[in-house]
Order: sequence, then C-alpha cells, then structure tokens
Amino acid sequence: MGNNLKELRLAFLLTPRELAERIGADTQQIARLEAEGRELSEEWIEAVARALGVPKSAVIDPSADIGAIVARVGRPPMTLIKTCPIGARFAIQAMVAKLGGLKMALSLDEDSLATAVQNLIAYVETGEVDETPEESLNRLSLALRIIVLTILQSRGIAPDPQFPDEMERALAGATSLLQSFSRAE
Repeated sequence: MGNNLKELRLAFLLTPRELAERIGADTQQIARLEAEGRELSEEWIEAVARALGVPKSAVIDPSADIGAIVARVGRPPMTLIKTCPIGARFAIQAMVAKLGGLKMALSLDEDSLATAVQNLIAYVETGEVDETPEESLNRLSLALRIIVLTILQSRGIAPDPQFPDEMERALAGATSLLQSFSRAE
C-alpha cells in the first residue's frame, strides 16, 4: 500500500531534516518512513498531517492529488520545535535503562522509540504560550513519567516499593538531559 510521505515532502519543498524537525523525528526515521511500500502507523499519519496541515488521507491515499493539496494548503510555516527529538530519545532510553535495565533499553525498536518521542513532544508542546518555566518542566516531567511507565509496564515490569524514589532520581537526570538538548528552556 505505501504512503505519500516523500511526495508530500518534495511538494512542500522540504528537506528530510526539515520534515523531521516538524514531526519530532530524526532524518534517518524519515528515510525509513519514505521507503517504498512502507505502511505508516496511525501516529505517524497524524504527525505528518498535523505538521504539513494536510488531511490524513493525503498522507496515505495513493490516488491523492498532491499538487492540488499543496496548492490549497500552501507551504506550512516553520514552527519552532522546543523539544529536541534526539534529546527526548536519549532521555526516554536513559530512564528505561535506569528503571528496567540496559538490556530492556537496548531492546526498544526504532518505531516504538520514535512513537514515544513523538508522543512526548506532542504532549509537551500543547502547553500554553504563557506557561511559566516551572509549568513547562512539570509538563515535561509528566510526559516522561507516563511514557516510561507505559514502556516498562508493556514489558512486564511491576513497580516495587522503591520505584517512586528511583523514578524521581531518573526523572531528574532525564529532564536535565532533555533541557540541555532542547532549543528553549
């Protein structure tokens, strides 16, 4: 079945890097997603549609008139991604390694990690424009907690009594890492 990701990217005159920044991925992930015949998950379809301002059907419908869609939408404005996707990836992997072990962190497949990063960025960046730095940090911390807990629980890790303290220590390091990678705050 495939997708129209490459056609859309080219029609909007975006480089793989520019598209990656818009959807919270890295350039290599864009190359994988653009591969001939690659079916996209619902999360990727939504991320691409949101980033380009096109309907979801434009991303996956093989008969979509890309030229007409681009003419109707125009070139979407570049939005500043506040959360660095690479930093988010490292922060998530670091927390999983700390709380679930290095073997578990290394076993995360690229698509799962990319989806986790995308979800983290989507949640963090839904904050209010006038949010204080503390509110932004709380939003980031909450997103990391939810994502890492989801990963751990999906792999059968049951929290023990020391887990909340371990989570807080891991969270402090991960948020610091992510903030140092990010462009703003």
